[in-house]
Amino acid sequence: MKKTYLIQTSIKNNEVFNNRIKSLGPWMRYFSDNWLVQSSLSAQDIYNLLSIGNEKESIFIIELNKSNYWGRMNTEVWDYLKKN
Repeated sequence: MKKTYLIQTSIKNNEVFNNRIKSLGPWMRYFSDNWLVQSSLSAQDIYNLLSIGNEKESIFIIELNKSNYWGRMNTEVWDYLKKN
């Protein structure tokens, strides 16, 4: 079963890293260091994949509970959450 994750990272402008995130499943990037992604992998498995070659960078992954969220954000974020 796919879950939705928020990935926050200090990694910027790294095509290999970005492509790894994109390979996980439906994704959306907002701001320069925030990603929403759907994956059937666990947060730890995603971290293990993304951290290769980035062992000293900050990578934070948390599963989102899409049944309980609220706030103000770019409408693309709300559209992504509704669609996925």
